[in-house]
Amino acid sequence: MNNQNKNKIFFISGPSTVGKNTIVDGVKKLIPELEETVSCTTRQKRPYEKNKVHYHFLSKKEFEQKIKNDEFLEYFEVHGKYYGTLKSEIDRIIKNNHIPLAIIDVQGALYAKKHNPNVVLIFIEPDSLEILEKRLRARNIDSAEFEIRLKNAKNELMQAKFYNYRVINHLGKVKKAIQEVAEIIKKNRS
Repeated sequence: MNNQNKNKIFFISGPSTVGKNTIVDGVKKLIPELEETVSCTTRQKRPYEKNKVHYHFLSKKEFEQKIKNDEFLEYFEVHGKYYGTLKSEIDRIIKNNHIPLAIIDVQGALYAKKHNPNVVLIFIEPDSLEILEKRLRARNIDSAEFEIRLKNAKNELMQAKFYNYRVINHLGKVKKAIQEVAEIIKKNRS
């Protein structure tokens, strides 16, 4: 990836159930040239997922070879599985005259921002931790996973201060959050 390239790369993060995917889907309707990156992972493909559409599914050995070859803009190991954004994926989107956007884990986003001045970080926040807890409970996950997700959410919310922008996704007002994110992207694109 050419670091001299002035094209912006937008990374969106936020805790589980905060509405990141809904917001990104809405923003893509407002900004058609916005294109989501396809990340790499070593986790198992779920039945509904397609390789090179939802993720680039790689073996651990393939992923580690790409690390050695410096092919990632960012990567991290989460719960024993690798996740990462390929530099070539960003280049592909930019060459198509589109704007790269990724929904990404906080640690990956902060790493990318530290190593690439063209990265713009947008953090999606809930109205409150209590509302986030209600959203998590509504997912009917087991108590152990609930506790992990809640602990992760608290950590992610503490990291939000390092982002360029923070947008609150108020319960029942997702259109407002979509509009705010779209305005941030329009204001910052190259």
